[in-house]
Amino acid sequence: MELTIHILIFLFGGYWVQQGIFVYKFWIKGLPGSGFMPVLFGVLLMVLSGFLLVQTIRRKIEKSDSTNSSEDEDEISSKPDEKYPEWIRPLIPAVYTLLGIGLMVVAGMVPAMFLTAFIWLFLIGKIKLGKSLLISIIITLVVYLVFVLWLRIPFPRGVFGI
Repeated sequence: MELTIHILIFLFGGYWVQQGIFVYKFWIKGLPGSGFMPVLFGVLLMVLSGFLLVQTIRRKIEKSDSTNSSEDEDEISSKPDEKYPEWIRPLIPAVYTLLGIGLMVVAGMVPAMFLTAFIWLFLIGKIKLGKSLLISIIITLVVYLVFVLWLRIPFPRGVFGI
């Protein structure tokens, strides 16, 4: 299942690249076109999912090659303290992203960005509370300053107008 998810994400990135170059035009009259960002993010997605794909394949090969350990020891070492089954782990970021998008519609972009970063760092990443808060505040502040104040691109506001 993990290999399938990585392959699908890789193909999704390839789709973004194709659409950005051929449909939305990557470069128009010496300036970035509307396909510029999809191409950048598509390439980034393909590179990162490619690394994860290679890592997963290597892990499966090493797991099948290791015959020195007993079957019980392999199960314990491959899942140190996992709360979730292996097949569900790749789905957690996708579900979390959909919840973040829903939160963005309800609460607005800025609070949703902060909460999404904070919850991921604190609960999933298991980073200490103070450090998670600091990183989340910095990320939210930098994105807000760049997009809203510098580039003058308004963020979606939620039901509270934030």
